[in-house]
Amino acid sequence: MNKSIRSAITPFNLENPIMSLQAYESRGTGSHRREPGNNFAGWRAGLGMRRGTKQFLTGILVTLTLAGCATAPQQRALSTKSPAYAALPNGHDPMNPDQLSPLYASVKKGSEDNLTRRIERERGHALNMLSLSGGGQNGAFGAGFLLGWRESGQRPEFDFVGGVSTGSLLATHALLGTPADDALLEEMYTQITAEDIYEGRSVFDIVSGTDSLRDTAPLQALIAKYITAETLQRVAAAYDDNRLMFVGTTNVDYGQTWVWNMSLLAKHGELDLYRKVLLASASFPIVFPPVEIEGHLFVDGAARSNVVVPGMGGTERPEPPLYGPGNVYLISNGMLDHPPEALRRALGDVAATTVAVMMDQSMQTALTRSYFGAKFLGYHFNMIAIPSDVEIGRDPLAFDPKQMRAAFDAGRALGQQPNPWSSTPPNTGDVPVWAIEALDKSM
Repeated sequence: MNKSIRSAITPFNLENPIMSLQAYESRGTGSHRREPGNNFAGWRAGLGMRRGTKQFLTGILVTLTLAGCATAPQQRALSTKSPAYAALPNGHDPMNPDQLSPLYASVKKGSEDNLTRRIERERGHALNMLSLSGGGQNGAFGAGFLLGWRESGQRPEFDFVGGVSTGSLLATHALLGTPADDALLEEMYTQITAEDIYEGRSVFDIVSGTDSLRDTAPLQALIAKYITAETLQRVAAAYDDNRLMFVGTTNVDYGQTWVWNMSLLAKHGELDLYRKVLLASASFPIVFPPVEIEGHLFVDGAARSNVVVPGMGGTERPEPPLYGPGNVYLISNGMLDHPPEALRRALGDVAATTVAVMMDQSMQTALTRSYFGAKFLGYHFNMIAIPSDVEIGRDPLAFDPKQMRAAFDAGRALGQQPNPWSSTPPNTGDVPVWAIEALDKSM
C-alpha cells in the first residue's frame, strides 16, 4: 500500500478532520503551501486561502452541532451463525475455531487431511496455485502481468486461485484463464475511473451517522457487469474439474479472516452471494461501507490479511507432495520497496504515513507467512511486485486511468520476461536471514 488514500477521502474537510487539519496547517506557511491541482486544491477553492481561524473554528462548531443532532447508529446483535461457504485460513470453523469447518471436513477422503494433497490426487499432477493481493487501482498490475505471462507462453492453468480485495476482483477471470478473460481484466482495470467505483456522500450524510465516506453502488454494478450467470457456470465447471477459487474477507464482528469457497458458491448457483463476497473483500474500511452477510459484518480482506494462499489448512503437517514440488505464485499489487523520505511533522502527514506503514507491515507478514506455508507444502515460492520506478501515484483508491495504464503496462512487460520471479519474500529485517536459509535447506 502507498502512503495515503487522500483523494478518496477529501471532497470536503468535514468528511476527514485529519486532512482538514493538515490543509489548515499548511495555509500561509510559505514552503509548505500546496500548489493548485493537488488533492488540497478543491479544499482551498471552497474554503478560501485568506479566511482565518475564526471561520475554520466556526466550521468545526457547525459540524459538532450537526453531529449532536445526528441519529444514533442502529445497534446490531452479534450473529453466531456458522457460514456455509467459508472457513478460517487454517480450515477451521469460525464459530468453533478448535474444530475443522464442516466445509473443509467435507473435502477429506480417508486419512487425507490436506486439501492440496487431495486435489493433487484428483488432478494427477503437482499443482499451480495463484494468489492475488490487494492494492486498489494497482490491481491493474496483476491484470497486465497475467496477460504478459500468457504472451510469454509460460503461464500455466491454475488449480487454485486465491484473491483479497482488488485481488478478489481479478481472481474469477484469472481462474477461467482464456484470452477473452484477460481482455475483460484489461478493460476492467484500464477503462474505468473513480466514478465507476464509488460516489461521494454529502456532509449531511457524514454527520448523520453513515458508516463510510463513500457509497459503492457503482462498484456493485461493475461487479454485476463482469460476474454474470454465465461466468458462474464456467466457475462451476472448473469446480467439477477440481479447480478451485477462494476469496478472503475480514469479519469485523469477530476480528477474523474468513476464506470463502467461491467455487462451491458457483456450483450451487449462488450468484448474488458470490457478488456480495467480492464486494465485501474489496470494501476498504471507513472509505467504503461494510457488507453484511447472514448477520456478520465484513470489510476488505486486506484489513487483516492481504494475501490468501489456498490449500494451507488442516490439523496436521501435510505429507510430501504426491508428484514433486508444485508452485505457489504470488502477485503483489503494490510496491514492496518505498524510497525513504523525511516526513513533515504535521498531523495529516503523520497519520497517513503511519497507516501506510502499518499496512505495509501487514503485507510483509502475509508474504512471509505465504513463503513458510509454501515450503511446508513442499512447493516452490514465486512472487512478483510492482517495480519502484512505475508511476502509480500515492493513492490506491484514486482509480486514475493514466496510473492504472502505467501499472498494467509494467505488469505486462514483466509477465513477458523469461523469469521475473523472486523465490523469497523481501528481507525487511523482521525475519533473520538464517531462518529463511535453514527452511530452504530443510525442505
